Amino acid sequence: MRKILLIIALGIVYSGWSFGQKVQIPISRQGFHDNIDKEQTAADKFDGKLDERVKVSDDESMNLQVTNALLKQVDDIQTEIELDTALDHRLKVKYLSGLQQTLKDYNSKRAFKRIDAEEAPAMVHAYRDMMHADVKGESIYPIARKLSFEAGERMIEPFGDNPGYKESRAEMFAKYAFKNLETIMPKLGPYLDNPVTDSVVAAVAKKYPNQVLTYATSYTPTASAIRRNQDPLVQQIVQIGRSNQSTKLMPFIDQLLDGKTTISELEASVSDDDQYFRQMVKASIVLQKRKANGENPLGLKSMQENMKAKSLRYIREINDLHDESHTVRFRVVKDFTPEELYYLIINGQEELYTSSYTNAAKNGLYDQMMLRMKPSRGDSLLMLVSFDRFKKFIAMAAGFNTLDHFLKSMDPENANYLMVKFVRSLEKTEDLEDAVDVANSFGSIRDPKLLDFLRTEVRKNLVFVTGKKDKRGMTIYELLNSIFTDEGAGGDSSWASDMSAKLKLPPINYVEFKDLPSDSGRVYQQVFFYGDEDGVSSYASFMGNFPRSEWDVNKNKYWTTITSVKGKPTTIFANNPLDEPEDKTAIEKLAEYLDEKDIHPTIFIHRGHSYHVNTTLDNLQSTARIVILGSCGGYHNLATVLEKAPEAHIISSKQVGTRWVNEPIIRSLEDLVRGGKNVDWVHMWAGLSKKFSAEPANKPLFDDYVPPHKNLGAIFIKAYRQVMKDEN
Repeated sequence: MRKILLIIALGIVYSGWSFGQKVQIPISRQGFHDNIDKEQTAADKFDGKLDERVKVSDDESMNLQVTNALLKQVDDIQTEIELDTALDHRLKVKYLSGLQQTLKDYNSKRAFKRIDAEEAPAMVHAYRDMMHADVKGESIYPIARKLSFEAGERMIEPFGDNPGYKESRAEMFAKYAFKNLETIMPKLGPYLDNPVTDSVVAAVAKKYPNQVLTYATSYTPTASAIRRNQDPLVQQIVQIGRSNQSTKLMPFIDQLLDGKTTISELEASVSDDDQYFRQMVKASIVLQKRKANGENPLGLKSMQENMKAKSLRYIREINDLHDESHTVRFRVVKDFTPEELYYLIINGQEELYTSSYTNAAKNGLYDQMMLRMKPSRGDSLLMLVSFDRFKKFIAMAAGFNTLDHFLKSMDPENANYLMVKFVRSLEKTEDLEDAVDVANSFGSIRDPKLLDFLRTEVRKNLVFVTGKKDKRGMTIYELLNSIFTDEGAGGDSSWASDMSAKLKLPPINYVEFKDLPSDSGRVYQQVFFYGDEDGVSSYASFMGNFPRSEWDVNKNKYWTTITSVKGKPTTIFANNPLDEPEDKTAIEKLAEYLDEKDIHPTIFIHRGHSYHVNTTLDNLQSTARIVILGSCGGYHNLATVLEKAPEAHIISSKQVGTRWVNEPIIRSLEDLVRGGKNVDWVHMWAGLSKKFSAEPANKPLFDDYVPPHKNLGAIFIKAYRQVMKDEN
């Protein structure tokens, strides 16, 4: 509110504001008006101009309405409060404070795009109506119930002693809950006696049944509320929760609801691991068919989670026996059907050794899957599994160089149709996983005809989504179309430079040295080791890279500090691979030390199996510029890295990493860093390729590593987020 101060000969004093009606404001309330003025000014300046015009859209009529509400009508409410002789000081402060809070909440949410900016007139009008109702002792609920959660959440708080406050708060809770079902369960406590809570729990059960199961089996007041809920689905979850095998039974909730099985029947069958896995495969195929028919199977997510955990148990056993005979190594799956092997493969992307997937003896999971198909046709196999996650399978086949074999196992027209489906409907998925799989596979396919076919299909899909004005689809296919260009005649560097410019990204083929040191000029790195046998041997191998003539090594109970004595100042922190679970304690202690010393590494290296990678990623800092996973290059890990460190260059592997490759990569990187040189991935990878070409045993292992300039999945994610950021 722009007011004219009364000026006294002795100076400017807050004896009152000069309104049109000469309103005198006691100095005790002056600050409340000042706070309201500040919020009005903030709303006015939001578009960068302080011009008594609040712009919220291109609609000038709407801008005028919002301006009138936030500037003139708010002024009017202030005047009304001060002129109302029926209100004592306490009530005037109450309503002025509430008005300021409403404006502040609006401005804050508008800044973070958490409210429709055009709601301002409705909010100001509602606040005035609530104030009038409150003065009369009437309920604010009829007014509050018409507001969105975003508009009403804070507005009702000043009216805590109003007879309609409790009902209004429950209304706001309901509006919030139904829009945030995934995160609402921990917030139910204060509303357990509210009738709407039963409906909220029932809605959560339909989308996130595992959450309801978790709370139903807890010793909390929420568990009691769930048990008394009369919704049939909630009651079925309660029944499952009474079994000591509840987590194993949960994936079969659809069959239980349909009456096709019982809890006692399932309990009898899930005790045997092999039988449980086979039963999940059969159920998954049925659920996938239902999903393809437009249904929303309740147990599908937990089925996939449980099956992945069980699949990795088999895969780890096969991997661990890689030095044994094929008969011994693959005996755990000797009786598996083709569809069971298919599910092992698609659930094992992050841990499958190449030799576990395919090998010269034709004993790999892919080899045996195809051999056990009678006839050995890939299209028949996909029909058997209802095309469940077939895009993941195709991407893996491309990565392991079996896609050509798989496509040639079927009629050409079916192969073409399959690849059409592979790149179709990427805009309809909840996340970017399918699109990233498509991007990654393009980097692995070597058949020129297939590449041309995929390029054509991507362009067709781009035309289709453009015609529908589907912005998400247009972004996805425009980026894929850009990435799926022929590599430039100048080679990798030329192509990477073109991609950086086209996608409006920083360089993707090198990291400038100037981006690696801290303010003190020292390059800090962090390496993660774990306490299993693999971690201990990896640590021992890693430490062999630091001769005393070039590095100073100090070791305490929890971590090792490696400091360069030649070249650019470089310090590497590596946690010691203590016995599990002390290895996690070592990582925590090192993190505390780095935080205390305000040290933020720019190079992070994961040394360990994929089941440890989450711990590494939890400790990743936003300062990361280079991240070496050495394994686990799946979508979710790439996405997590880039969520935490958007500028990171990622080295990953199509299989579990090996020290025979990790160590040369790390040595090459350390030489560049200590030399103060830019980390040029194209040049560095060319040198490594030359080295490994003389090592026949390690060359195939090195070929499974993907450098940052070839990591098309990571490039796609970066570009997609950049486009979304620009649009926002």
